[in-house]
Order: sequence, then structure tokens, then C-alpha cells
Amino acid sequence: MIHNIRPPTDLDLWPGGLMVINGDGVITTTNATLRSWLERDKVSLDGETRVVDILTRASRIFFETHLRPLLLLEGEFTEISLDLERPDGTRFGVYVNARAVRTDGELSEAYFCIFKNEQRQAFERELVDRRRDSDEFRSLVESSPHAIVSSDKDFKIHAWNPAAERLFGYTREEVLGQRFNQLLLPAEELPALDARIPDVIAGEVLRSESFRLHKNGQKINVERSFAAIRDENRTHTGFVTMYSDITVRKESEKKIQTLLHEINHRSKNLLTIVEVIARQTGRRYHGEAFLPIFSNRLRSLASNQDILLNSGSVYVDLEELARAQFTHLVDVADTQTSLSGPTVHLDESVSQAVGMAIFELVTNAAKYGALSQESGRVELSWEITSGEKPDLKMCWHETGGPPVTPPTGSGFGSQVTGLLLETTTSGETQREFAADGLLWCFTAPMAVLTGQS
Repeated sequence: MIHNIRPPTDLDLWPGGLMVINGDGVITTTNATLRSWLERDKVSLDGETRVVDILTRASRIFFETHLRPLLLLEGEFTEISLDLERPDGTRFGVYVNARAVRTDGELSEAYFCIFKNEQRQAFERELVDRRRDSDEFRSLVESSPHAIVSSDKDFKIHAWNPAAERLFGYTREEVLGQRFNQLLLPAEELPALDARIPDVIAGEVLRSESFRLHKNGQKINVERSFAAIRDENRTHTGFVTMYSDITVRKESEKKIQTLLHEINHRSKNLLTIVEVIARQTGRRYHGEAFLPIFSNRLRSLASNQDILLNSGSVYVDLEELARAQFTHLVDVADTQTSLSGPTVHLDESVSQAVGMAIFELVTNAAKYGALSQESGRVELSWEITSGEKPDLKMCWHETGGPPVTPPTGSGFGSQVTGLLLETTTSGETQREFAADGLLWCFTAPMAVLTGQS
């Protein structure tokens, strides 16, 4: 890996561009190759310039909205096309591979390998300029990793390389003599292609992203280069098209958009929950008493998020969630507490409500109930009922504490352990203020709790 190369001056021997940025997007290390391409010196780059400042405007937007979130969430990306800009305003295209170092869920460093893409563009021009029947041309076409389709002026295919066979599913024998515009292009794209043919014959190379049809009818996301072929007299004799499969890239872009929407959705939900916690806490606690209670409730919410992130999925283990709610106030390994029950994986959408309910019970027990005295004990247990539609039944039982007095009003704690929990989980709660301690039970459908409803 790049960051294991020592000493740093060895980076200058690499034929590609190398760059390291910190978590704030500031470039900390570059090599001689990249600085030469950018026509910048080490002093003006390393430690002084942000990575977005060497990008064109379009690439800068793409980096901030797509690539940086991708590094944070996935840890890497490969073969992404970007345009870099020199101080004099000139630009050049590159392909970029990157890998991130993440610490506590934050981007701390990212390493970039950068390659100029002139070679690929030169290859495209060479395909257009050389006679199709030459040995060199044939060798390039046959060995190319990109699908290459060559046709005459009427679009009848006379060259179809192995990469085209792999990409589109047709053998060379199946397609020779057929019109490629009818074989591969969706009908709705034909008018747009016909309108651009005069520009191509005049010398323009069309480059675009679109989709083409596989033999089985499946649509394939491709990047296309379409140009005219000319003979030694510069007379137009046909067309050559090169296709690159960009399905993986498109799926990555779609995934990025989905993740960004999900982040936005979760952020709004968390802000709503924080607002409710602040409002409900403020109704009961005032002055210096407000902040400790509010902070503890936020820590409960944060612990749920930590568990969700560390689980690597959208499900949370119920026992791990329950233990996390004890840790801010009591030692869960103490003999005063007992947790037991089968393995249950809660859906993210209900884990916050269940976690906060348990935290409220722990808080009240530590302040007024069984955990406020050395003789007290709390048992939290759960079971899954049998039947076609099983339920989760969870019970909180306090014993050995001070005499229990039923509350005179309904505060935030009652809401969290009652109505709010019931609404979120489609469940029911019951509480009994028995002489020997509080008994609280919660029952809800497993299908709702596990996200299978």
C-alpha cells in the first residue's frame, strides 16, 4: 500500500500521480509526477492546497457530492474519471483510484493513484486513423478490452472483436453483415443518432453514456465513442464504435445517491427525536437539573447509533442494546442486575424506541427504585411466544428497593416506556407498582420488531 513506502522520496519514482489528503480535504503529500502534470511546486501544494482546488468546477462538485461520501461510506473507489486544472486554467483528464483511512467513523486520510487518460484517447484516434485491414489495426482491435464494432457506411457490421462478443452475447458469425444500429440501439435512440451522423462524417467523435441491448434483451450501461473511418485518401468508408461497460460504475453512483438519501432521512429523524427529548425534559426539569437529565438521554440515543454502526447492518442485537442502556448509570456485570433472553435482532426503525425505554427504566431505578439501594435487584428478561405470529414479551422486574409509590402525573419517562414505544412497535405495555418493586412488561409482534412486516 502507498502509505507503507519509505522513504517518502520514493514516491517521486512512480510513473503515475500520487496524492494524500487529510480529513479536511487538504493535500498533505504529492509526488513529482503529479506536480509536473499540475505545473505546481511542492511548497504550493503540500499542506497549502485543498484537493477540490486542483479540480475543475464540474469535477469539484462531483467529488464533494459523490466521491467524498463514497470514501467515507465504502472506503474506496476505482477508475473514476476527473478533470484537473493547472494554475493557468488549462485542464487535463485523469482516472483516479482512491482508498480511505477511517477513524471512529470519520475520514482521517485518503490515498490517491492518478493516471492520465491521453493513452486511451490516443488509442481511439488511432483506431479511426488507421486502415481497418492493416495487421496493426487488427491486432489492436482483437486485443482491446473494450468492445469494438466496425461497420460500412450503411452500418453493416464487418468487424466484431472478442470483447464485443463478451459484452453483447453475440458471436462474430451471428452479427457480420447485420446493421449494428438495429441490432444494439434501442429504437428511441435512432433519430438522435441519425441527426448526428453528418457531424461524425465531418470528423467529430461522439462520446456519451447510454445503454445498449444484450442478445437476451437486457440493457447494458455503456460509455460510447463513435467516429468515422476513412481510407488513405481521407474518404469516408464507414464507422467504428467502441463500448466500455460502466454497469458497476452506474450501480455505485446509484448506491451513493441511495446512501445520501438515507443519511438525510436518518438525520431528520434524529433531529426530531432530539427535539422531543428537549421539549419533554424541559417540562419537568428546570435550571441546573435540566442539563444532566437531557445529556443522559442524548447519550442513550447516541449509544443506539453506535451499536447500529458497529453491527455493520440495519439490525441491532437486543441484548447488546439493553446492556448499553445500563452502562451510563450502573455496572451491568453487577449482581444487582440480570439480563436474559434469546437472540433477537431488532430492526433499526424500532431499536431507538426500545433502547430509550430501557434507559428510562434504568434511570428511574437508579434514582428512586431498586438500583438506588444495595439490597435492590433488577431483572430484565424476554421471550418469544409460540404460534403462527409470535410476539416478543419483555419484562422489567424490580425487587428489594424502597417502597414503591405510583407517580402522580405522566412525564417523559411514562411516554417513552408507554405510548411512544407502543406507537413505534405496534405493541402494548403494562406496569404494576407492586409493594416489592416496579413490574413493567412490553409485548409486540416479532414481525414488526424485526422489520419483516
